[in-house]
Amino acid sequence: MWRDDAAESPWDAGEWPGEPPWQPLPEAARQSFLLSALLGWGVFGLFAGGMAALGLGFVDGLSWWLPGVALLLLLLALGLGFWQADWAWRYTRWRLDDDGLRLRRGRWWRHERMVPRARVQHLDIERGPIERRFGLATLVVHTAGTAHGALRQAGFAEADAMQLREALVPERREHDDVEQP
Repeated sequence: MWRDDAAESPWDAGEWPGEPPWQPLPEAARQSFLLSALLGWGVFGLFAGGMAALGLGFVDGLSWWLPGVALLLLLLALGLGFWQADWAWRYTRWRLDDDGLRLRRGRWWRHERMVPRARVQHLDIERGPIERRFGLATLVVHTAGTAHGALRQAGFAEADAMQLREALVPERREHDDVEQP
């Protein structure tokens, strides 16, 4: 459910303009992002470590520390992935108000996107295997008339994504009343 009483972090307290309540992503999103990082960055780290070990294997006298190089690259890749996943969770906030959906992301390079209700064409809810495991969903809001015609945010609680979908699409629009000849 939406949390109007969500605790403010120092990030919300004065660094961004605007009134609360800004909703954080649920704790399950952090776990989902970390598991995705483990899979994605882990595969990259294994590949990079293997390639480095293979390349260094052709140098005489270095073969004794090749597993250490491979392990170091794997650990660096996993550390970078975990850091990125934690920050993606920690520095993402959303809010639904009378105008539409607002989404804030970023710590150093801050981005705020506002999707007015009048610009919403349609909404998609996507659930990958990791998101389903944690009861999460990705909300995709398709908008009218922009080069970047969709807002995609992973990590919503499934119930929040469904409520946002219902809240953002009006039941009736002006063009729905067109008479057929």
